[in-house]
Amino acid sequence: MESKIRIGEKIRLLRKKNDVTQDKLAYHLGVTPQAVSRWESGVCYPDMNYLPSIADYFSVTMDELLCYSGVQKAAKVKEYLEQVEALLDRDRVGEALELLRAAMAEIPSDPSLQLETAQVLSLYAGMLAESTAGERARAAMDAALTEAVSLCRRILEDCTDDGLRDETKKVLCDIYAHQLDDLPRAEEIADQLHGMSVSREIIRATMLTGDVAFSQAQRNLIHFADNMWWHLYNLACVPDISGDRYSTPEKIAILQKGVSLFGLIFDDTPLFYADRLANSYRQLSMLYLAEGRNAEALEAFERMADYAILCDNRPDTARYTSVIINRVTYDKSEDTEAKGISKCARLLRGKFAARIWTAIRGTERFKAAVERMVACAENFEEDED
Repeated sequence: MESKIRIGEKIRLLRKKNDVTQDKLAYHLGVTPQAVSRWESGVCYPDMNYLPSIADYFSVTMDELLCYSGVQKAAKVKEYLEQVEALLDRDRVGEALELLRAAMAEIPSDPSLQLETAQVLSLYAGMLAESTAGERARAAMDAALTEAVSLCRRILEDCTDDGLRDETKKVLCDIYAHQLDDLPRAEEIADQLHGMSVSREIIRATMLTGDVAFSQAQRNLIHFADNMWWHLYNLACVPDISGDRYSTPEKIAILQKGVSLFGLIFDDTPLFYADRLANSYRQLSMLYLAEGRNAEALEAFERMADYAILCDNRPDTARYTSVIINRVTYDKSEDTEAKGISKCARLLRGKFAARIWTAIRGTERFKAAVERMVACAENFEEDED
């Protein structure tokens, strides 16, 4: 109720300062004078759609109209984004979207909230595509994607922060490529992004000197290793990318190289990349099964469970200790992959009921690996709560 009173008081002060009557402001906005009176008395709150017009009429920013200082606004946005993240961690996408709509109604000009909303709308559209069918579902999905694209376009028109603009282009590119099936538009947006050679990380590591450059070079190796793994994983496992360009033995070899890459860079410190190794061994197990190599498939399945459990039990912070990476500290709060949710729980969602697992599903080793993941997921959920 406090925010409603404050914005009502702000409208009244701006109106008095500019010698504007309630009737005149109401006429400009296309509402009744009684509506303006109710806003100013705190009885109700102006609809979000009126806020830009009110700010423009009095030549003030949205933040000034909403009585936010820079610090207050940043704190409120951070609070909203943390709440949204907690909901998404538990797959409560609809609730996250409702919260973001409320946040944008309160702080309509913030590009971080707009970008998060666009991403959640894209996620929501993906859920509709997977779980429902029919004209109504298709209409809802199209509406969500249209709104997501509109928000991204608004950010690119109004925001001057290069980092946010690049993140927005990535989201927009993903929507066009994977949900709207508009590859030419996706490629056009991708071409607007900066090249690798002029990225912030490359410049800091190659143009600066001393401790700053040294630390950045080590951080870059972490990012490079992760990016290389993702490319190898995509080449071997993502149908839209790999297609039938590789044979199954070649895909196995590619995934093994990805596993070896982490060992080369990090020695034996599976912090963030325990997640990646769990994914690799899951795919390796399925590929071995496709080749009839059941013993190797079972071994890979057990390794998948090992790394999923390591992922769930990774420390909050830890120093990398390999001969190459030894000046960088891992921070779990910055680890965005499967943040806040059990890796074991994610792997168990499919319940390994697909036909591909039939050859090894009845073995004691398979059952024991599953039981270890179930126990870990249960403990993880208890810790999170």
